[in-house]
Formats: sequence, C-alpha cells, structure tokens
Amino acid sequence: MNELLFGWSGSGSLAAELSRPLKQISIEFVINRPRFITLWRSDGTGLKLYTDMHDVAERREVGVLNIERVSTPQPDEVFVTVSPSFGSEIIVSKLLIRESGVEAESGVVFTTKTGDEIVVVAGAYPYSLAVQGVSSLPHVFEPEYPMDQYLRVPIA
Repeated sequence: MNELLFGWSGSGSLAAELSRPLKQISIEFVINRPRFITLWRSDGTGLKLYTDMHDVAERREVGVLNIERVSTPQPDEVFVTVSPSFGSEIIVSKLLIRESGVEAESGVVFTTKTGDEIVVVAGAYPYSLAVQGVSSLPHVFEPEYPMDQYLRVPIA
C-alpha cells in the first residue's frame, strides 16, 4: 500500500512538536471554511496546519495535512480559546484514511489528560479543514470522510 505522509519540513520530531502544550489557536477562513489552523504555544511559536490534495485514482483525491513552524500570525486570522487543559501534556494521534490503495495521513487528534479533544482533519471541500473541539469556532464540522472510516494511530 502506498503512503502519503504528513508534509513536515521542520527539523526534529514532528511528534514532539505536536505534543507541546497549547495556549490558543488561530484560524484563517476561505469562503467560510477553515483553510489554515495555527496551534500557538506559550513561547510565541506556532505550528500551521493545512491540507494539500493528492490524486489517488481517476477522479479521486485525498487531503493530506502539511505542518510548518510559524512565528507571527497573519492579519486575517481569527483567534479562538482552547480549554486550559491543553496547557499541559497532550497526547497526539494521527488519522489515516485508506482510499484506492493509498494510506494518507489526513488528520490529527489532540487529547488532554482530562479527555478534552481537538480534531483537525482534511475537510469535505478541497483544501479546507474540519475542526472539532473548539467551542467558539463558527464552523460546521465537515470532514472529507465519515469519522468512523479513519484509523486513529498514536503518532511516533
């Protein structure tokens, strides 16, 4: 089975970067759907998540997450609060989807010790994201595939 892995150009472990405590989240919308989400940490650095589309068969494509470090927000980002429980240790899982002989890393789930979760996964509309677990977010959760079709695996 072919694999489409997270896009990560940073140095060091992606798992270590994703599991760092969160202070807040910012989101950039395009046509009322999240296009970029940035996970901000207390040191002022962030990880920007977005999706790219990959053709896996004729007239069939899947979204794969890309992740990059950032240090300043964009002017049109909307900041939303996260539960204070995300300010300490976070357990991160990746969401895999299997489609047309390809296994794609399409999302992540951030879980706190108290069971709070934030889900970021490729959205139903090309190049969009679906985000769940942030109560103040003005967005309907529309993942690319039904959530029960994703395989949830600890990130290493």
